[in-house]
Amino acid sequence: MRPNVREAAPLREAACETARRAEIGRIGIFHATLPVADRKPGGVELFVHRLGCGLADAGFDVEVISLSDRPRDARYRHRRVFARLSGLCRRRIFLLLVMPVLLNFVRFKDYDVIHFHGSDWACLFRGCASVRTFHGSALLEARTATSRGRRLSQYLIYPLEHLARRLADVALGVSEQTNEIYRTDGTAKLLVPEASFHPGEKTARPSFVFIGTWAGRKRGQFVAERFTNGVLPRLPDAKLYMACDHVPVSDAIVDLGRPSDAALAKILRESWALLSASTYEGFGIPYLEAMRSGTAIITTENSGADHLLAHGRYGCIVKDEEFAAKIVALAENEGLRRAYEVAGQRRAAEFSEQQVLAEHIAHYQQAIARFAEKTASRRHA
Repeated sequence: MRPNVREAAPLREAACETARRAEIGRIGIFHATLPVADRKPGGVELFVHRLGCGLADAGFDVEVISLSDRPRDARYRHRRVFARLSGLCRRRIFLLLVMPVLLNFVRFKDYDVIHFHGSDWACLFRGCASVRTFHGSALLEARTATSRGRRLSQYLIYPLEHLARRLADVALGVSEQTNEIYRTDGTAKLLVPEASFHPGEKTARPSFVFIGTWAGRKRGQFVAERFTNGVLPRLPDAKLYMACDHVPVSDAIVDLGRPSDAALAKILRESWALLSASTYEGFGIPYLEAMRSGTAIITTENSGADHLLAHGRYGCIVKDEEFAAKIVALAENEGLRRAYEVAGQRRAAEFSEQQVLAEHIAHYQQAIARFAEKTASRRHA
């Protein structure tokens, strides 16, 4: 159920009390881009935005640093750097080779802790405690890349990620696999706003939603083709809603364009299932959004699904050849669908806003303590 004002107030009071006890002054968060209105946001920038808003709501002094404009709904302070270079922040070569060097010219020492979410492997002059979250692994993404250029760039990024790990006082991964690869200090749970994503009434006729790109590892084309050729013959009144960069609009397939959080949350809670065919996910925020919305999940095999869905305990993980048949089976078996909806909500409860924020604050405190120890050791030497 959606939290009402009476339920939300104690949660916010508890979060603010956590903020008072944490004794952390200023928190900085860096990611090159943030969600803007003219394009579909990436999962990392979406999480950074939500984390900044959550920390600000909890009473922390948080500033998010990026090359992009401040999002309209941001509740944190925003600091834009290198504004003249903002047009380059979508080019991989810039983020890989140029941005990490430029970060040495950004003043971070005014913060108690800076939280990096990428592009920091050459940032040597930090001046404060630092945390680095790995939202996946370039090595694993390279192995599932569909283009030679993408594969090569990811293999190049992989050793640089290990440099970033060594520079951070605390390193976090988003799954057991990421933690093992980078030998992190813990797991970073990702945040999905509970006020926006919550269960609701489903559509009367079968409806499904896809969130991702048409080509590449997200495989929107695969989903659309399986839906058209394998699902519609069995469920002729079914609808597929696609939040995608390319949508073959028809009577059965609806283009969502670039939906806001509110619009996307409405579609998710009304749909019978989230469809995903990604070959690789570091975490998979849409999975968590769907589970919080009380919506079943059908996905192909990938490491993010294995982690978040616990190898099929909280959602359907299928092989490519089983994809369409599983959609039909789930639509025709209401009991099975309801079971996955309930199981998903139970899993989503492990990622409550209060718990996510509390764990991040604990990681920040750990980083500050380690930075202080290193500073004292250098002075003594």
